[in-house]
Amino acid sequence: MAGQAQTGLVRANGLVVAITGTLQAATLLQSDLPAWLPLAAAAAALPLAAVACVLAARQAAAGAVRRFWIRLTVAVVVGSVAVAGSTYPEVTRYGFGAAILLALWTFAGLPTGPFPPARRREMWLDIAAIVFAGALLAWYLRTDGAGPALGGRQLIILAILVMMVITRVGTAGARTVDRTAVRSLGWAMAAVVGVVAYFPGAGAVQIAAPLVGLAVAAAARSQSAAADRLANSRPRARRPSLLPYVGVTILDVLLVHAVHHSTSQIIGLALGSVGLTLLVVVRQVFVFRDNGRLLDRLDAGMLELGRQEARFRCLAQEANDIITIIDQQGALLYASPGIERALGHTPEQVEGTSVIDYIHPDDRQQAVDNLKAALSRFGNRTVWQMRYRHADGSWRWMEVVNTNLLHEPSVRGIVSTGRDITEARQHADELAYRATHDQLTGLPNRELFARATTRVLEDAGPDGRAAVVLVDLDDFKSINDRLGHGVGDALIVALGARLGDCLRTGDMLARLGGDEFGVLLPGAGDDEAAEIAQRILAAVGRPVAAADYELVVHGSLGLTTGGRGESDAMELLRQADVAMYTAKETGRNRCVRYEPGMDAAAHEHARLAAELHQALDRGEFHLLYQPIVGLPDGDLIGVEALVRWHHPVRGLVSPADFIPVAERTGLIVPVGEWVLREACRQGADWQLRHGDRVPSKINVNVSARQLQEPSFVATVAAVLAESGLEPSRLVIEITETAVFGGGSAAETVGGLRELGCRIALDDFGTGHSSLGLLRTCPVDVIKVDKSFVDGVGGTVEQEAIATSIGQIARALRLEAVAEGVETAAQADRLHELGFRQAQGFYFARPLTAEALEALLDAPSLRPVAVV
Repeated sequence: MAGQAQTGLVRANGLVVAITGTLQAATLLQSDLPAWLPLAAAAAALPLAAVACVLAARQAAAGAVRRFWIRLTVAVVVGSVAVAGSTYPEVTRYGFGAAILLALWTFAGLPTGPFPPARRREMWLDIAAIVFAGALLAWYLRTDGAGPALGGRQLIILAILVMMVITRVGTAGARTVDRTAVRSLGWAMAAVVGVVAYFPGAGAVQIAAPLVGLAVAAAARSQSAAADRLANSRPRARRPSLLPYVGVTILDVLLVHAVHHSTSQIIGLALGSVGLTLLVVVRQVFVFRDNGRLLDRLDAGMLELGRQEARFRCLAQEANDIITIIDQQGALLYASPGIERALGHTPEQVEGTSVIDYIHPDDRQQAVDNLKAALSRFGNRTVWQMRYRHADGSWRWMEVVNTNLLHEPSVRGIVSTGRDITEARQHADELAYRATHDQLTGLPNRELFARATTRVLEDAGPDGRAAVVLVDLDDFKSINDRLGHGVGDALIVALGARLGDCLRTGDMLARLGGDEFGVLLPGAGDDEAAEIAQRILAAVGRPVAAADYELVVHGSLGLTTGGRGESDAMELLRQADVAMYTAKETGRNRCVRYEPGMDAAAHEHARLAAELHQALDRGEFHLLYQPIVGLPDGDLIGVEALVRWHHPVRGLVSPADFIPVAERTGLIVPVGEWVLREACRQGADWQLRHGDRVPSKINVNVSARQLQEPSFVATVAAVLAESGLEPSRLVIEITETAVFGGGSAAETVGGLRELGCRIALDDFGTGHSSLGLLRTCPVDVIKVDKSFVDGVGGTVEQEAIATSIGQIARALRLEAVAEGVETAAQADRLHELGFRQAQGFYFARPLTAEALEALLDAPSLRPVAVV
């Protein structure tokens, strides 16, 4: 660093010599230049410099830099006035002097960096030291008779040194002023001072004015070009100032120069003082360099810390989450700006208040307990979800994570980070509600009903009782098929509201699925439960307004009661279900109380259903064929295929026993397909072996469940193609209930007609609306139920229905078959009423295929001739 100081001093001395030489050369050239040329150059350069300064001021971002260039513009303008008045020596002298003073004032106002007070004191001490050294040098040069007689040039040296200091110190730490431009201006101003001191009068103006104009214009252009770079520049590394050592060096040089003619003792002391000063200076330079490095690292660390602090502040201000610090008593010491976005309270409003005041009253005890848990150990973390009061009075769910940082000196509190989870909680509550409630009626579903039943049984005392009632609507499916699912849904909603009116406070009504409701009666004994069940049964039977329809439905109810320790929720539901199915099987539209003996029947049904699965694979089913004869001759014109089950252990199982089980379990579909396939195969075989003597039609019963199968028509077509039976010989017997109201079953019947099959309406007169079906359903045959045939041969009233059906069949050109004929009198009277087909035990019981085949050669199945 001492070498750098010496190099700087050499450069300064060289610059002084260069300036002096330049001035002497200008003196020689001055006499040879035209008088108008310097003035023209000055007149052109100074306005150009003023314009460049104005542009630099407009582009400056900092106000101090803008003021610097504005002041410099004023100085240039004053200099222009001095040039313009060159014919008047006073104007030139005072004007140019004022311009120099304005330039010095401008340099004194250079913007400095953000110095601390200690740094500013150091800066001014540096200035004072170099100025003092310069003044001492100027005084020495003026009074030392042995030195060169420089006259006023010592003032030039002083001015140069002053402007060097001002330029150096003024630009230190400044990030918005171009150093090259300011230093160029400083040296230019020093040259101007030298010109003024060297050339008295107007000659100085002629030389200095163009120089000033060009230097100022170049510096302003440099400032404008560096505007963007300066705006994004980083602070320079800290370096020690060499200005004080320049002053010390000047003093040491003067001291050596002054004592070189003195005694040896004084010379020795002077040289020793100089040497010691140099050693101290070198030491200080190294110390300052090391301190500068440390301070640079400190500045870098502080800058990074400031950046992190600014980043944290930005995150805290812009984050939607809330960051708070609370003390041990729950008082809010700090709240981030996110609290205003989340809860509507400003940080200033909540700081100093208790966090408990903003928590929902129902959650405050939990908050106190969690706060105690957080305070129990340093670094402990707790998480809670609670409702906090919004500024608008509403409550918002917040998830808050608390960390105990009371041991951290910079925190001294519990740091809480909270985020708004109101929408997430609402969504979760909605999902939980949907998982436990029926979407159509809003009633609890089966899961919630089972939970509530379990809770009631657990809370019941030793003598406590609870009852469960299951309500299932009778023939609800026909309403959906006939009127549509929209009407069915409206009916379910209306009945749900009506059933709720039948219950006591504290009872639960649930929709368990489809058309099944469950009723939980906590604390109800047998008699009270039976009374409520009867109210429910009566309520179901009353007409219901649903989607512009007035509907009448009935229900089957199963009732059971139990107590704590006797049965659990699932067992009560099972018992009520068994009782409800018993009510359906014993006539419907009634309430049946569960009895232990019902389990045997239920188990029998379950066992029978399991054995039905195996019966098809084992070939345990076979068909019987009941003849259909013509009246009056008794000719065999058709057969009805009837399925029978020969169980290897049970023996012959009645269709009345296994057909309902097959209907309930859905096994009626594969069983019915087997019957259809076997009957068609047998009919085709008879036709192949017996020709025209075989019955002209084979009737096969099809259940409502089969008609609902989308692939049933395709199944029939495949069976006909496989067996080779003509479609016109197959008669599909359906019930009125199966096609009542249309729907997919009616579409299936239409598809069967398109195949060429014939349709027979079985048990005619016993269904919902027989006469209406004759207009809407493509029927070829109607079969009169045995209950109407039994009245034939009695009174006119007893024969009325059978007579009417015969007349309707003839009017609609339909075949009519009388079922259940058991006597000759019935056969004769049916013929008189117009019936031409009949079947029943009077003619023949159901026969095996072999037995029926033996009758094919018989002329007639009529035991007694019809008159």
